[in-house]
Formats: sequence, C-alpha cells, structure tokens
Amino acid sequence: MTTSSHNLRLPFSIDNENIWFVSQLLCPVVLRNKMRGEDIRLCRCSSHSIPHVTDLEFDFLINNQISCPEQITVICVYDSSMAEDGTLREIEELYAHKNRTRNMPCIQSRLDPFRLLKYNISSADEFNDRAGSLLVYRHNVAPGMFLMYIQGKLLFANYVLNGYSTSAKDLQKQIVKTKNDYQMGYHLPSDFRVRNQNPNWTVKGHWPRYTAQFARGVTGTSKPPL
Repeated sequence: MTTSSHNLRLPFSIDNENIWFVSQLLCPVVLRNKMRGEDIRLCRCSSHSIPHVTDLEFDFLINNQISCPEQITVICVYDSSMAEDGTLREIEELYAHKNRTRNMPCIQSRLDPFRLLKYNISSADEFNDRAGSLLVYRHNVAPGMFLMYIQGKLLFANYVLNGYSTSAKDLQKQIVKTKNDYQMGYHLPSDFRVRNQNPNWTVKGHWPRYTAQFARGVTGTSKPPL
C-alpha cells in the first residue's frame, strides 16, 4: 500500500476539536478502523497491554509521525502461533508502568521518549489482500526482534544487545543507544534485511551500530556487506 511520505505536524497541546484527528494519526486501532471505513473515533487502547499494529496501517503510522520529533517508535515482533514463552512479559510491564494513569495512551504518550507497539507475525496481514507478513517480507524479521523508527527512518532491526533478551532494562539501553545513533545522522536503508537471525552473531550490540554507520545518508538502495 502506498502512503504519503510527508510528515504531519500538530501543536503538542491538543484541544477537544483536534482530539479525533490526532487519534487517527497516533492510534493504530483508530487509524486501522478509519482505513477500513469503520467509525471508531477515539483511542481507547488498554493502559496495560501494548497496542497491536497491522500491515494495513503500518506504513502510514510510521511515516506520518506527529509526536515529539525525536520519539522512537519501538515495534516488538512476536508470533502468537508459537508456544507462549513470556518473552514480552517484561515489555508489557514497562508499557503498563508508563501508561498507568492514562485512558488514551496513544495520544497521551506523544511526548514520551519512546512508544511501544506490538507486531504479530501470524496475523499482521489480516486486513490485507496480500498474504504474508509485511515486515518478514521487507526486513526478514523474526519473533523476539525489535524495530525502531524515528520520523519514518529505520534505525534498528535486530535482537536487543545480548541476543534473545527481551528484558525491559536491555530494551531501554538499546533505545538510548539508537537515539544517539540517530542524533549522529545514522540510519538503516529502508530496504534493509536481517541476513543472520542467530542472535549470538551480534556482540554487545556492535553490529547494529556498524550497519547504521554504513547507512549514513543512504536513501535505501544500498545494503551493508554482511
């Protein structure tokens, strides 16, 4: 699906007249329903369960960021068809802690340093005509990986730090590191694909930094030689 490449901007103070418009740009559920012709106007996402993003609204949501200009959107990749292993439990707890007093978390988190979204490989294509996960096709992602974006730029696509870790502490360390890379002008090509899904191949997170350095200023047509 083709989406606009223009970033939309709104004042960070939102009055009642703008709250529906902002909901459909920040909340994957509201945006998805609008794209499907359904009338769900306001974010009513849970304050203790990370919202899901699907292939239908993914590109629009990532490419039209109206939150804090340097907010990192973190996509937590998992597969519900696999046996429950609790890998996202700590990340869910982190989300719940951040949003414990919020009743419209997608809107109220717009000034946070980062926001969390879940991506379920086995059902992400539910509302698309084409079968198969967009992110598997585009980036060769696997369950347990995280993708990080700012203003539509892909900054990180891998397991965090020390392999299969999905601990909130390690994720937050990687977020800080990724933000530093972004501020130095580093990002990954838009067509970047993970070529080796063995997390032991990475050493304390240095591989993501290497690929980001290689991609500095790249428009998305080149890939690092892995």
